[in-house]
Amino acid sequence: MHTLSLRRWLEPALFQPFLLGTLIPLALSEFVRGALILSLLPTYGRTVLGFAVESTALALSVHYLVDTLLRTVAGWWVDRLGQRVNLLVAFTIAMVALVWLARVRSLVALVLAMGLLGVAAAPVWPAAVSAISLTTPKAARATFMGYLYLFWLGGIGLGPIVVNLVAGGTYKAAFWLLLAVEFAAWGIVFVWVRPPHRAPALSVDMPPPANTATAPARSVPGGVLHWQDLWNNVRTVAYLFPGMFAQTFAVSSLLPNFSLYVREILGVSGAVYSAILITMGVGVVSLLIPAGRWVDRRGKRPFLVGGLWAVGALLGLYPLGVRGHVMPALSWTFVTMAALGIAYAVVLPAWNAVLDGAISAQSKATLWGIFMTVEGLGSACGPLMGGWVWDQFGPMASFWLSGGVMAVMGWVYLFLPVEGNLDPERQPDPANFPRVREDWTSREERIRRTASGSALAPVEHLGGKQKT
Repeated sequence: MHTLSLRRWLEPALFQPFLLGTLIPLALSEFVRGALILSLLPTYGRTVLGFAVESTALALSVHYLVDTLLRTVAGWWVDRLGQRVNLLVAFTIAMVALVWLARVRSLVALVLAMGLLGVAAAPVWPAAVSAISLTTPKAARATFMGYLYLFWLGGIGLGPIVVNLVAGGTYKAAFWLLLAVEFAAWGIVFVWVRPPHRAPALSVDMPPPANTATAPARSVPGGVLHWQDLWNNVRTVAYLFPGMFAQTFAVSSLLPNFSLYVREILGVSGAVYSAILITMGVGVVSLLIPAGRWVDRRGKRPFLVGGLWAVGALLGLYPLGVRGHVMPALSWTFVTMAALGIAYAVVLPAWNAVLDGAISAQSKATLWGIFMTVEGLGSACGPLMGGWVWDQFGPMASFWLSGGVMAVMGWVYLFLPVEGNLDPERQPDPANFPRVREDWTSREERIRRTASGSALAPVEHLGGKQKT
């Protein structure tokens, strides 16, 4: 009965070994990064290594800078060599970086080790997102983007919690735990990440085979035509770049200031601040998968625009609620953060479905890498502007800045073409897809068949056989 319940609520394509073999390692990679960045490294660098807080911050900045700058290159290598090779190399590098981190005694070594970990992290996201494009139905793409963010939230959320429990005894045990997690990710990739044997027709983004006599001419990764096609695709979707930058800019301009605001203005402890963040996370998780299904059924624009307006309105109203004494400031903060989590859960799958529909099948990972680089630049610029408006206009200005950017982007996407595939002529010819799996069914079809007493295929067969 438990297995049947899972089949009713989860899409069958999620159980493909190839897809899980990229999503689970992504969660494990974010587990390690969350543990290091949010918990272990700041205290380890200060108490054990004796470094100043600024020195640890420099190492973290280098890590994110390397990760951001290399994502486009990493995406290109994923398109060229596939997910398996890139992820195996990435997690091997990550294990080397962790061993180095556990042995560093100088600031230079710390910065270089964190930079090396940034190199290892760069291919993980492009590999996971392109795997979703290769193996999942287009009609459920927003739902699977929701699954992606659930894996991410699970990893980055559990990392600091678990490592705090382990590091309470010894930092050596904490580093051994993180090394074991990276090795587990490597093992999952080695066993599961192999090219899918079959895919449902008209539902996945797979480039047509080059050796088919009837297949249209297409570019080869690394060739001149490939770069021309890539550049043309980038030009086609360039109008989305400001939105990518603006959304991460808005979030990153607020988050560092929000921590300072909660501690200094509201005067609460770190434990209460963690509870506020957990409240927002629960709001995101509670609606992420349903919101993805709504986007798949009703279209992207209503949820993208409505979600951005809701986020902007909540951030703009928060300072007014605090000053107007609608309720105690701390209670108003909890209510606002929970509502923000719900609103952003609507934005995430809609926005990522827009990006996925905007790029060609032959360069999925490369273009996702470019998108993530642009988003990373927004994340890098946001804290600088957020700190400036705090100093110039006061603590509440950060909320108005972030909320204003979100609301403006909602108005922009009310008119920009975000529905459907933005580059339809680049989609592969359906005649060139692999042979259809006859037992492939949608979630709705499985529910209908269950209600009528039809038998369902066992879960272990949903992913199909894997090619060795």
